[in-house]
Amino acid sequence: MIGLIMRRLGWTIVVVWFAVTATFLVTTAIPADPIKALLGPHATAQTIQRVRAHYCLDRGIAVQYGCWIDRVAHGDLGESYRSKRAVTEIIAHRLWPTVQLALAAIVLQLVLGVPLGIVAATRRGRWQDHAAHAVGTLAQSAPPLFVGTVLLYMFAYRWGWFPISGYGSGGWDRIEHLVLPAMTLATVGVAYYARVVRSELIDQLGADYVRTARAKGLPERAVIGRHAMRNVLGPLATLVGLDLGVLLGGAVVAEFIFAWPGLGREVLQAVLELDTPLILGVVMVSAIAIAVVNLLVDLAHLWIDPRLHDAS
Repeated sequence: MIGLIMRRLGWTIVVVWFAVTATFLVTTAIPADPIKALLGPHATAQTIQRVRAHYCLDRGIAVQYGCWIDRVAHGDLGESYRSKRAVTEIIAHRLWPTVQLALAAIVLQLVLGVPLGIVAATRRGRWQDHAAHAVGTLAQSAPPLFVGTVLLYMFAYRWGWFPISGYGSGGWDRIEHLVLPAMTLATVGVAYYARVVRSELIDQLGADYVRTARAKGLPERAVIGRHAMRNVLGPLATLVGLDLGVLLGGAVVAEFIFAWPGLGREVLQAVLELDTPLILGVVMVSAIAIAVVNLLVDLAHLWIDPRLHDAS
């Protein structure tokens, strides 16, 4: 167990370094000057040069990269070109709303997708299975931009069941503001979770141990819940880990449509305005989040199937 965690931590450092370095090289290759975009077309040459020196942009790429790495080593992710605020402050302010949105989307995917997959597997070839397949195909075919716009129009604007946009003031008001963005993110995930659960569960229902459980007279609910579904938890945990890592990186479309103040909106604005320190900071946080979630998924696999201890 300790060896697995140490190996994962080592790979986490490598992955984060590679992701941030690749992003740095891409941003420096953009044929645009972030300082001119920041100061505007009427800035003097002296002002531009002074600001370049302040942000360590008046030297070569290698020196710029060294300056950034040195700041990171001291716990400083730099200063946003656009807002003049510390990148760590911006990320700290925007991270929690994104975490809330990601967790809400994951909960919806599990609550809706898993039962739908179980029904489709246990009613294989019947109308329930065909209906679940049709719903899943429709959900996977709809892009988040379309889903979010339809939900916004129908449930917020036309019927007034939920707020149109914003973050809410906390408590129940926060939950009401969270529902539609989470539904937008969860639509595709519900369909995918249902298909994975259906496929895995069909394989398990044909296994010898399931036939033995049925031969012992166990009710079907116990056969599925206590035996078959236990072996579906591994692939399901992997899906949750992948989705959670990606969503923590910022759900750009949902946050943009519903004016949700998360990392997605912030990094989109940073890309449009060439705010390199903020882009690099968000990439670093996203890479760390994905690596940590993957470590938790590995530990969950060990808990679900203790036989993996020997393999690790």
